[in-house]
Amino acid sequence: MAKSFKQLPAKPEAAKRISEKDILDFLEQDRSPVDLQTVKEKAAQARERIKVLNARALASREANDITSVTDVATVTNVPEEDIDVRQTFIIGQQYLEQLKDYVHTKRTKGQYEYTQKQALHEALDMLFKGAKIEPRPAHIRQQEESRKQKIRRGIPK
Repeated sequence: MAKSFKQLPAKPEAAKRISEKDILDFLEQDRSPVDLQTVKEKAAQARERIKVLNARALASREANDITSVTDVATVTNVPEEDIDVRQTFIIGQQYLEQLKDYVHTKRTKGQYEYTQKQALHEALDMLFKGAKIEPRPAHIRQQEESRKQKIRRGIPK
C-alpha cells in the first residue's frame, strides 16, 4: 500500500526584516504624500545648523591653536622639558639597526618595557652632559615657527 501525505495549507509569508529587504521591496511600499514646503524648511534648518557647527568648529580651532612648546607648557602648566614632541629624523640604516638591537638586548635582559624613545633620551642626555650649548637667537626661532605653521596649513603652490 502506498503512503499518503497530507496536503498542508501553505504557511503565510512572514514579514521581512528591514535588513532582508531589497530596493524593490522599498519601491513597493506605500508612500505618503510629501509636502514640498516642509522639505524645503527642513533643508534650510539643516543648512543653518551646519553653518553654526562650522562656525563653532572654526572658533574652537582658533582658540586651541597652540603655536609653540612654550605655549603648551603655559597652557598645561608642565615644564618644557617634560613635554614630548614628535620629530622626524633621517639617520643611517646602521644606527637604526643598532638602536633596535640595543633595545632588544635591554628587553631580553629583563627590562621588558624599555623603548627606543628611552634609548634616545639616554643617548641625548650623554651627548649634552657637560656641553656648553648656546640658545638659538629669537629671529631664528621665529623663522622655524613660521615655517612650521606654513607646513601645518599647507603651503600654497
